[in-house]
Amino acid sequence: MSSRKNFSILDLRSLEKTKIDFLFSIADSVAASKSAPIQGFGKTGALLFFEASTRTRMSFETACARLGIHPLRLDGSAGSSLEKGETLEDTVLNVEAMKPAFLVIRCGDDLDLKDLSEKISTPILNAGWGKKGHPTQALLDAYTLRKHLGTCSGQKLLIVGDVRHSRVAASHFELAEKLGYEVALCGPKEFLPAQPPCRVFATLKEGLQWSTATMALRVQLERHENKYSLADYRDQYGFTAKNLQSLSDQALIMHPGPINQGIELDSDVLKDPRCKVLDQVSNGVLIRQSLIQMTLKEGE
Repeated sequence: MSSRKNFSILDLRSLEKTKIDFLFSIADSVAASKSAPIQGFGKTGALLFFEASTRTRMSFETACARLGIHPLRLDGSAGSSLEKGETLEDTVLNVEAMKPAFLVIRCGDDLDLKDLSEKISTPILNAGWGKKGHPTQALLDAYTLRKHLGTCSGQKLLIVGDVRHSRVAASHFELAEKLGYEVALCGPKEFLPAQPPCRVFATLKEGLQWSTATMALRVQLERHENKYSLADYRDQYGFTAKNLQSLSDQALIMHPGPINQGIELDSDVLKDPRCKVLDQVSNGVLIRQSLIQMTLKEGE
């Protein structure tokens, strides 16, 4: 098999810090340039989104457009042979046989991306894999920290909410070790891992006072057997103007989206100068474009 499979990005444990630094430097160059280099003319990239997505899917599409790559899009099962009983793996293998330059895949835990990457030669870029991880989201979050706080090293990121079911949090646990920032958690015990891998704050106020950046996660009530009171959640853990008084004026407010406004984050908070939610979205295009550029170059 071709060694190109080694260029897959399935998690952040196996991505060297030197490559992360290089990725960020490419993103800096892309951000500073008024025109994108057309590096992918004549190439295709397969965007296989077996789960719903807005920001991740469209940022990868935008990245492809800027690089002159034609995206082959598959959104869910509608209109595809998945409706006829074809398996997810067979779908990926058939698309891979069409020789795209890379595969961007978003899926649940029912598809094993690691096993799949060992069967094919085309690089796989993880765009959200079950509860296992969401590498590009964590990378764009870290890039946002670096952009506004000068460095990731030494920062204190408080993640608030449904960490137990969050692939974003899972990737931050991996990335924090690489880039030298600290992660802590806060939320109802039902929302936190049974064995948290880091510090847990009992109250949001304590966590906010500790942090240099804080990120709310979507409340995934559909994943909980016992429905948690949304009013209680907003009062105790919601990013409201009142609760955020405990956060430093220099700290950042973040959210990977989608946002349940009025639950984990109030609409007024989006206007707070500390809030970088839309900047995260912009940085997502930069990071995913840079990742595609790096993947193409390594595959040459």
